[in-house]
Amino acid sequence: MDGNLVYWSMRLRKSPEVSARVINLLKRQQGKCGKCGLTFREGDKWEVDHIIPTSMGGKDWYTNLQLLHDYCHHTKSETDGSRTGRTRKREIEAEDPDEVKVSRPVLKTSRAGDSLA
Repeated sequence: MDGNLVYWSMRLRKSPEVSARVINLLKRQQGKCGKCGLTFREGDKWEVDHIIPTSMGGKDWYTNLQLLHDYCHHTKSETDGSRTGRTRKREIEAEDPDEVKVSRPVLKTSRAGDSLA
């Protein structure tokens, strides 16, 4: 292969680097993002999206799945309300700086003369 993962995944219908589900979605969508309609290019990051979020009763069926650019998926999830719970939890965790774990070295004396006393 010449390195064009999108092209070869669609052409060969299998790839050691891409799941069968993603390959099927690429083929069904003709290599284009389900939200913005732009063709996926080499190096793009993509994510499988539930058209109707599972949190809102959507099923994990191919008819309810689409492949999106990662940034399109983020935008869609923010607007359809499926990401609000997870996003808020991350924001709360980020707001609490007192929960930072700090590692401290433990010093052992190697000789009687190294004592801290």
